[in-house]
Amino acid sequence: MSETDSRPSYEMKFGPVVLIAIDLDTMLDFYVKDIGLKMKMRSNQLVELRPTEQTPEPLLILRYDAKAEKAPIDAAGLYHYALLVPERRSLAATYLALGRAGVIFDGHADHLVSEALYLTDPEGNGIEIYADRPRDKWEFDEDNKVQMGTLPLDIDSLLEEVVRTPENEMTAIPEGTRVGHVHLKVTELSRSVAFYQHVVGLDLMSYLGSAAFLSVGGYHHHIGMNTWESLGGPVRKDGWSGLESITIRIPQKQLNELSSRLADNPFPYSTDSGKLLISDPDGLELLVSPS
Repeated sequence: MSETDSRPSYEMKFGPVVLIAIDLDTMLDFYVKDIGLKMKMRSNQLVELRPTEQTPEPLLILRYDAKAEKAPIDAAGLYHYALLVPERRSLAATYLALGRAGVIFDGHADHLVSEALYLTDPEGNGIEIYADRPRDKWEFDEDNKVQMGTLPLDIDSLLEEVVRTPENEMTAIPEGTRVGHVHLKVTELSRSVAFYQHVVGLDLMSYLGSAAFLSVGGYHHHIGMNTWESLGGPVRKDGWSGLESITIRIPQKQLNELSSRLADNPFPYSTDSGKLLISDPDGLELLVSPS
């Protein structure tokens, strides 16, 4: 029996991803005017962005810091955060709506378990927008590791999903979109895999030499990581733009178990009102709270 089989399954959800922005106006032009997210100002320094004004929680929070420095390209940080849209039809609408807005895609791919579009915001933060294939279409090997790949996306097939949809119903980020996973740049892969697997408590779903994917509940991945640009680079420093924190919600039982594991490990963490703020081996912050 594999380690993935033997562990109790539970659900993990993401709250908002928090990014530090140097030029807030330019970032808001992109996220609000081009992407179509709805803005709510919490202060002069903090902006929440969500699919609709009625969406109860933001997908993204921008924290304005004009004095922040751009992180070096080889530093630990965000590779991309990934927005999971409700269905394949939604992804087709995203493709058309962003194209009409003049957004330039970095690329698109078929990952076997999902279909994805890629873009980058004005300050270099990577974004994936994706739709999962049905779970019964995912394939696993004898060790219960999920089979993923990077194949060309069949755009023609995707667009057949919306061939009769009126243009005014083509929304780039529809209601029901949520953060599905986060992909990190790390400086030492084995060290980060050990932390997320043995301390945070995720299952290793795929290990590809310079990239790894971990999750709970048999999902293809909640946390991805790679060393493609960042092998041996600097860890995350205060005062840099880009990723400030990831918000994760897990059941109270698993949160208690995580707290116990942290007490026996050297990684910095603090507690506040039942939440854990943890620094991973590269100084990337996880805010973990009960679901």
